[in-house]
Amino acid sequence: MQQRHTKFLLALLILLTVIGCVPSPGVRGTDSKTDQLMEQANTLEQVGEHAAAAALFEQLALQARPPADQALLLRAAENYFQAQDGERAAALLARINTQALPALDFQNRLLVAELALNRNRPDEAMALLSEGVPEGTDTPLRQRFHADRAEGFRLSGNLLESARELGELDLLLEDTDKRLENQLLIIQTLTALTDTALDLLQPNPPGIQGGWMALARIIKGHTGDTNQIQEQLKSWRERFPSHPTIPGLLDGYFQKLESQYQRPNHLAILLPKSGPYANAAKALRDGFMAAYYQQPPESRPQLVFYDSSDSADTWPLYRQAVDSGADMVIGPLNKEGVAQLARAGELEVPVLALNQVPPETTPPVRLYQFGLAPEDEARQIAERAWLYGHTRAIIFTPQDDWGDRILQAFRDRWERLGGILSEQQRYDAKENDFSGAIQALLNLDESQARRSRLQKLFGQQLEFEPRRREDADFILLAANPLKARQIRPQFQFHHAADIPIYATSSIYTGVPTPAEDQDLEGIKFPDIPWLLLNEGDNPLARDNLARLLPDSQGTYRRLYAMGIDSFRLLPHLGRLQSSPRESIEGKTGNLYLDSIRQIHRQLVWAEMYKGVPKAIGYAPRMMSMTDEMESLPAAPAPAPSESETPGARGIIPEAGAATIKPAE
Repeated sequence: MQQRHTKFLLALLILLTVIGCVPSPGVRGTDSKTDQLMEQANTLEQVGEHAAAAALFEQLALQARPPADQALLLRAAENYFQAQDGERAAALLARINTQALPALDFQNRLLVAELALNRNRPDEAMALLSEGVPEGTDTPLRQRFHADRAEGFRLSGNLLESARELGELDLLLEDTDKRLENQLLIIQTLTALTDTALDLLQPNPPGIQGGWMALARIIKGHTGDTNQIQEQLKSWRERFPSHPTIPGLLDGYFQKLESQYQRPNHLAILLPKSGPYANAAKALRDGFMAAYYQQPPESRPQLVFYDSSDSADTWPLYRQAVDSGADMVIGPLNKEGVAQLARAGELEVPVLALNQVPPETTPPVRLYQFGLAPEDEARQIAERAWLYGHTRAIIFTPQDDWGDRILQAFRDRWERLGGILSEQQRYDAKENDFSGAIQALLNLDESQARRSRLQKLFGQQLEFEPRRREDADFILLAANPLKARQIRPQFQFHHAADIPIYATSSIYTGVPTPAEDQDLEGIKFPDIPWLLLNEGDNPLARDNLARLLPDSQGTYRRLYAMGIDSFRLLPHLGRLQSSPRESIEGKTGNLYLDSIRQIHRQLVWAEMYKGVPKAIGYAPRMMSMTDEMESLPAAPAPAPSESETPGARGIIPEAGAATIKPAE
């Protein structure tokens, strides 16, 4: 399915004055009808009626003589692309022979690269853009070149180079509004790097790029303290006096950050003390309190806990909390309780629910939903496989609701990207022998059936080696650690040792056990950064927290990380809601909001090597034009009290920047 390129590329560079970028095709003056058609096509192009303009340019190309027809075909292809008709644009590009008109070659390559980016194929695009800009190229085409490379690097996960290309673009822009938009994009790109990356990758001398990186560090440390920010900005300006940052960008951006940073004073927490969710609730509570006590005492909100063991009590407890003065509520944990609030209409104070439910109607604007949904993992597996050039998948999931959720989420995202689901099989997790399901997944059962038919036909035993299917680029496996250790060797036994395997985080217990996990060799999976990345002396780092809370290394270890995030998210919900590009570093991933205020997690990828997961880097986010730049509906937030002091830092993690793509 055709996806739109980023809004920045299309909004900032709407054809970048394609009108005039292409040489006049030399058909004017041939007759009055041709002149009228050309004028009409130009007018349609200028007013944004690209589909109609493309049709006219294509018609004019049929009437023109070579090489003028090639220029007209390229203009038609450009307009089809702007009209989001990539298929017709690609079909016209296939007919263009730039050898007949060499001046068009660079623009032709740009458009082919943009079509590749539109299909989320950054490797193809970057190969086309590797030759650089020909000398004497017009400024609009140079702008497109750097914007395209910035998007290619972003999709590849190299945010540092993406920001560098945006910096090159900034030097070519003259319009102030476009520069402001581009500079905001530079900041948003760099703030998605970890503090460690921003320190280690700082150029020497820092130059313009170093200035942007230093500015990103200031933004990442924003805690709502206006005086502190102003002092940091003053120091930054003294250090980078000639930096090209437009003053209005910094003033406006930090004013916006200050208005969006809202810390609660009275916090109500709805968690069950008994029932099936009690152990999960305890892990969440312990993680939450660990983050709470990292705050200075004067900036900690008042906490009141409510027992929500009975989901029927959710609404009464919410009302009780509000009547008692709560200006924000965390919980409930079970889906039934979250569904009650989702149907409530208007909520008086914001709620950060600790689970997610499919929307039956538009949820209340003050309801935020946060959970460790397996669907996030399934979608990110689809995206990573697609970015690595895979097109055909086969899936192996258990026969239960969890497996079906993963299958559905993966299928939806995979097919939307354009991938093909060649086969899917469900296995019985109560069994230990999965031969039958694996043979069906790999089409080995059909190969065996062919052998039986031939032996019956010839009446004798035949030498035979079964052949597995060849229409599979990779396998998606959903399994718990025990079953994954059993399934992986059985895949190898059934002639699938050379097929890459992607899995959900469920294959990993969260604690390295090389002896037990050696059978998972080579499997790639996404998981929360808290379990995969070394955070050094951070008090909330996994190993440091384990000394205080030994249970944090147990079955519910991922929920401890979610508890930490549930506290640290609170002041930043307004900022996250302002744009899907805004994100915050979390222990459970790089966190951002969608249009219905559900929190999604950008996870870290790892590969099993000698029984130990080796972190590869954050997965790049595939974002459509709308996802990237469209603002979400604003939600009212509780006003901070005058006595509030700085609170938790909202920082954003590296999103795969400066990582090396491993071989599949």
